[in-house]
Amino acid sequence: MKPTILAMGAHPDDMELEAGGTLAKFAKKGYNVNLLILTSGGYTDSSGNKYSNDQLKNEAIDSSKILGIKNVIFLDYETTNLPSGGSIIGEVDSIVDDLRPDVFISHHPFDSHQDHKAAADIMFAVSRQGRVKTVLSGSTLPYRPNVFAFRPQFFVDITETIDVKLEAIRAYNTQYTKFGGELLIERVKAMAKTHGWAMGYDFAECFEVIRMDDNLWV
Repeated sequence: MKPTILAMGAHPDDMELEAGGTLAKFAKKGYNVNLLILTSGGYTDSSGNKYSNDQLKNEAIDSSKILGIKNVIFLDYETTNLPSGGSIIGEVDSIVDDLRPDVFISHHPFDSHQDHKAAADIMFAVSRQGRVKTVLSGSTLPYRPNVFAFRPQFFVDITETIDVKLEAIRAYNTQYTKFGGELLIERVKAMAKTHGWAMGYDFAECFEVIRMDDNLWV
């Protein structure tokens, strides 16, 4: 039976940026890839520009189709106010019970965004006691400072899916425009090239390993 993957982002576009090439590669292999988005996504930026929940949700669905993700789940918590305890643990617990993922990917616990930290705490809470065999934290992005070291131990060759990842990011037209259009694409591609250089790949994504089941990969 093909492995089941659960990627959990605090916001729409998070997992595309951190793990889009890996998720596309898993989907291409026929794995059961699922995306859980914890917040509704809408927000007002520092310049007063407003992004609606519906905009971000529709973009998330379009982007997921590009990556080959067939199942997208929204929990609709408020952006920038994501809790890490209480009822949300039970909700994600139920999703993990239903999906029984072999691999769980979410944010790094020392990401500087408060919602991303909360998502990491949720991932740890629901994958305790070996409940999920492989648990991975995605790379923090350079524009979000992290005073603690991100220590990647697992590199995924995304050379064959880098273009799919970039198209999925372009599908978030609101964020693509906000972050400079093709300048954003160039920076994401450059980051993947740098990670790939570490392993002799053309392009890669990297993850910090919280727990790993070697049987999944051999």
